[in-house]
Amino acid sequence: MISPNDGKRISKEDTYLNCAEVFAYRSTCLKCKYGAVIVKDDVVVSTGYNGAPRGLENCCDVGKCPRIELNMHQGEGYGICRAIHAEANALLNCSRQQTMGADLYLAGINPKDNSVHKAKPCPVCARMIIQAGIKNVYLRVGNDADNYIVVSPEELEWVQNTD
Repeated sequence: MISPNDGKRISKEDTYLNCAEVFAYRSTCLKCKYGAVIVKDDVVVSTGYNGAPRGLENCCDVGKCPRIELNMHQGEGYGICRAIHAEANALLNCSRQQTMGADLYLAGINPKDNSVHKAKPCPVCARMIIQAGIKNVYLRVGNDADNYIVVSPEELEWVQNTD
């Protein structure tokens, strides 16, 4: 979480990434906690975090993650995962009118030590981000102020490489 130094305000980008990080702490995932915030015209229009569909058991409730048990890494085994990703949850709460030209902020947290996980949407979420008309994606990549990257949705890995 970025905090102000010497009485100076933090940047808008770090503010929205802080919001995404707060929502990541709400995540129910045992493998990696993600939070997403969609902002349009300097207004937060939606938020999301990764977890099971509403009303269904989460991995934290069950006490295990099949992807961890099978030693799967990012991009593997989403068919056996209980979670809807943070980006998808944030997009599901919006109309296309709200997402056209908006920015998406994404932060990831390692559940074991609450350290920053270099944020990266999976290919399915990348396709949804593109389809929703998101203008820019801000990805938190480290602990310090301004430690993020900005990418256009088309630059995201939207199809998984089979090589």
